Amino acid sequence: MLRILLIALVALVAAMLLLPRPGELEPALEVATQLDAPRPLPAVTLTDHRGEPFALDALSGRDTLVFFGFTNCPDICPITLGVIAEAMDGLRDALPDSAPQVLFVSVDAGRDSPERINAYIRAFDDEFIGVTADDTTLAPLLDALSVTVHKQTQGDEVYNVVHNGTIYVLDESGNWIALFGGSSHRAESLVSDYLGLRARRSRG
Repeated sequence: MLRILLIALVALVAAMLLLPRPGELEPALEVATQLDAPRPLPAVTLTDHRGEPFALDALSGRDTLVFFGFTNCPDICPITLGVIAEAMDGLRDALPDSAPQVLFVSVDAGRDSPERINAYIRAFDDEFIGVTADDTTLAPLLDALSVTVHKQTQGDEVYNVVHNGTIYVLDESGNWIALFGGSSHRAESLVSDYLGLRARRSRG
């Protein structure tokens, strides 16, 4: 029942956003922040959930929702990925040929092997992409997106990773165009604001 209501809401929001309205310059965003201009990301090569090299330019052709986390995360990561998975159900129904893809970036390469990442993301959505890399390789990407990561250690063993819960939006060229800030997200807000961002871009 909840999924049916979400699909109905998505269809209604999509129709409202795509219809031109006299005097309205652009659709309002509830929680997302749109950047003043697209920002290109550094050319880094990561390792995906199959153990294969994954260059960021492989994301071109479709919008991408990006979330940083780690598989041992006790709360923010599973909650956020669950919300994204719920939102993707609605977006795939509203945009069957052009729904965004989802990229989960692990910031804990020491423990998150490709096999572990694969098992983790499959618990949320079979189409999610998972990647990781060592700290040095990830650093330019983290800096470009202002991702906050702090590893709390005891001796040589990492036992917790503190990170922000932001969801980043990349356009079909792989440029950063918007974000969903904070660590508490709602599927309905992700859906409506993503459709709002699409409508803004389609209107130039």
